[in-house]
Amino acid sequence: MSGVYYRKTLGGLGRKPKPATSDGKEDYASEISRIAPNEKLPTYITEDGVLMRRIISAEADVLVSESHSEALRSLNEARERPSFTLILCVAGGVGLAFSLVSQNPLIIGLFAALLVVGYLVGNMIDLPRRNVVFAYNLDPEAEDCYKTLVAAIDRIASASKIWFVKAQGDITNLNAWKRNSGASSLVDNKETTVSYALPKGIASNVTPPMINIDGKNCYFFPDCILVEENKRFGAVRYETVRTAVRDQRMIMDTAPSDATVVGQTWKYVNKKGGPDRRFKDNRQLPICLFEEIGMVSEGGFKGLLQVSKHGISGAYGGAVSELGRITKELKDAAPLLITKDG
Repeated sequence: MSGVYYRKTLGGLGRKPKPATSDGKEDYASEISRIAPNEKLPTYITEDGVLMRRIISAEADVLVSESHSEALRSLNEARERPSFTLILCVAGGVGLAFSLVSQNPLIIGLFAALLVVGYLVGNMIDLPRRNVVFAYNLDPEAEDCYKTLVAAIDRIASASKIWFVKAQGDITNLNAWKRNSGASSLVDNKETTVSYALPKGIASNVTPPMINIDGKNCYFFPDCILVEENKRFGAVRYETVRTAVRDQRMIMDTAPSDATVVGQTWKYVNKKGGPDRRFKDNRQLPICLFEEIGMVSEGGFKGLLQVSKHGISGAYGGAVSELGRITKELKDAAPLLITKDG
């Protein structure tokens, strides 16, 4: 069944690295495991012996385009400043907790009032210190291109299921092929969604669509994809992004409500592709035709999405390219992310 992927939630790494050999030399996996956490390993092996290759994107603070460097520096500095709201609320909360011991309503009320005042005062202090304003003034052509991109993302959001792919690998041994429904490849993915939101601490006259891709919140602003990871920010300019959309057949435990089912297979197959009678819980599984959206930038940003509804993603790549053509003219100019509050 060539070209069919099997979706599987793998959890951990599966097979652990082999121990040191008798001559004192360690294999490659053991060496890598000492210098990188499991989730950062570029490859790992499943219990079925499938070599999985992770889709590893550059970290957010590495994704800094020259035209956005000043805006990102201001944003990251603002995020690093201590929160007086948190400090005052913690102090007020501790005082309120101790006041409860006294069981004196007057003292309890006093500390409760101090907690509210601390929150309000902290917000007043933090607002100009820890917030950044992204102000956009788009000309008609740029505005139309951005609306086209947002409409393309809205179409993707209309799918009942969206996943980002964490890792994938080719199935090359018979045991894995039989235990994974006769698929040619294995995919480890996780469900995600499209929402409209601003990162905490950012005010803007535009509320962009956002997609979480493998721990990175990707905000599609008019001039760039703002990438948030571990409270740090990076920026990916649209003209540096290459996209590709292709059909992908996936074996599912249950077909999503909007999926196009193109075939059936068995949960466990024999050498001829029929049902393996040794398994009592063997059942037929649907083969669905999904769409896969790949993204990669010159700076190292990578993302691979899968959508359950076929025929809705074609406009995305063209919208990114066209917006990139418009924003490319701003490469040597001040970015649209221009104003820091206070």
